[in-house]
Amino acid sequence: MESILSEQSATVDELVEACIKAFDEKGTLKDASLVRMFLMMHPWYIPSADLAKKLVLKSQEDGCTDERRTKICHLVKYWISEFPAEFNLNPELADQIKDYKDLLTTEGNERQSQLIDLDSVPSYKWKRQVTQRVPSVSKKRKMSLLFDHLDSCELAEHLTYLEYKSFCKILFQDYHSFVMHGCTVDNPILERFITLFNSVSQWIQLMVLSKPTAPQRAAVISHFIRVAQ
Repeated sequence: MESILSEQSATVDELVEACIKAFDEKGTLKDASLVRMFLMMHPWYIPSADLAKKLVLKSQEDGCTDERRTKICHLVKYWISEFPAEFNLNPELADQIKDYKDLLTTEGNERQSQLIDLDSVPSYKWKRQVTQRVPSVSKKRKMSLLFDHLDSCELAEHLTYLEYKSFCKILFQDYHSFVMHGCTVDNPILERFITLFNSVSQWIQLMVLSKPTAPQRAAVISHFIRVAQ
């Protein structure tokens, strides 16, 4: 572990080995920083399903001891507990781990098999749902976007809530897709997120420019500075 942390770079195999060795046979994690960072960032270097396959192959090697196999199972357990959405939204990854669990059971390694629990992973499909505007059949009402009745703190709370709800739906794969393609093609969640905050920026510009005098515009700018603070 220390050698990995002290080096400027390491291969994927070296990082996987370091993550396995970070656990003891009882599942105690000596240092979570490397393990969590690798599990969070590994899609940049290797698909999650391939990482799962690599762990399975390591546990099936001729020289793999029972203690080492237990450590691998603890690593998989930690992966599921810390990043459950990956296993719910990536069927290929989930199937890899389910097959591994079944293999452990078939080979008589029931104790190790019980460490891996995918049944407790909740559904995260709501994260991938893009809400659609439902056309209203009732008479349209006039609505004001001035929000003059809100003070700085109240407006900040509303904007923070919008930001929070948007961030909750963004997964690592969305950022990865954006970096790899340089655009939001086939990435509706991130596209909606960017559109939302571009709209907020445009709304603030409109609020400033809608005032006819410089002092009034300055007052609006001061108001939004307080909102940002």
